[in-house]
Amino acid sequence: MGKGQNEGFSAEQIEMYKDCFKIMDINKDGTIDKNDLRGAFDNVGVLMNESELDGLLSEISGPCTFDNMIKMFQSKMAGDGNDPDDLIIQAFKAYDICGKIDVKMFQHALSIWGDKMSKAEIEDVFSEFDIDEDYMVKTKEVLGLFVAQKEEEKKEPEPEPEAPAEANPDEEEGDAKKKKKKKKKAAK
Repeated sequence: MGKGQNEGFSAEQIEMYKDCFKIMDINKDGTIDKNDLRGAFDNVGVLMNESELDGLLSEISGPCTFDNMIKMFQSKMAGDGNDPDDLIIQAFKAYDICGKIDVKMFQHALSIWGDKMSKAEIEDVFSEFDIDEDYMVKTKEVLGLFVAQKEEEKKEPEPEPEAPAEANPDEEEGDAKKKKKKKKKAAK
């Protein structure tokens, strides 16, 4: 790699990307092709269809070599309109299965990739979530921890549908009277 090509990345980040590239380059030919990518996702329990794989590979100009992968990361992280929250959301969407995230798979990823987390750190993070009997957690709940501001902004518009109900005060009075009658009946 030429001097300055990895501008913006620390030596630790470059090493992390190299490690990830080596893991994903299953046939070890120095280029990640569709089969390598499919195998890498299969290894973490994520089944990708042909169009999803094509979409990922199309983000890299030319063959998916380590150098081209770094160039793609640099352009994505250079701010080309990408909000940091949007990047976080995109990262979690990779683990999203019908609005939920497989806790076991995600914990495994946190323990082996990037800044590896210890078992205690992982347990601490996941103690914040409501995990169902299938070891799944709502993606929205996980995202809420990392991009709480975005989630709050989405909740603000919800009161608007109530406006038409206020337009007809007779209906509200009728509803209020019905509730009072129900309370009286329940008290007897």
